Amino acid sequence: MALHIARPVILWAVHFTAIYALISAACAPRGLLDPDVTRAAATFLTLATGLLMLVWLVRAGRLCGQLDPDEPRWTLAQASWWTVVITLFAIVANLWPIAMMGNCTG
Repeated sequence: MALHIARPVILWAVHFTAIYALISAACAPRGLLDPDVTRAAATFLTLATGLLMLVWLVRAGRLCGQLDPDEPRWTLAQASWWTVVITLFAIVANLWPIAMMGNCTG
C-alpha cells in the first residue's frame, strides 16, 4: 500500500525533471530545442502522465469504496487517493513555466 502512496510523487518528480530539462534545452545558448517543440513535447509528456494519474485515481477510489472504513487499510487507501489528487495538480502546475516561456534563445 505504501507503493500506491509513493508512486504518484515519484512520477511527479520525474515529470518535473523532464519539464525543466526541456526548458534547459530550449534556453541553452545554442538553442538545442525550438520553443514550439519544447511546448509540444511538454504537452504530450503532461497528457501521458496525467492519464496515468487518472487511472491511478480511479483505482484508488475503487479500493476506498471496497474497503470497510474501520479497516486499517482504508486510511492508506484514502492517503493514496489524496496523494494522486495533489500530484495531479502539481503535474499540471509544472506546465506553467513552459506556458510563460517566450522565444527563449539563451
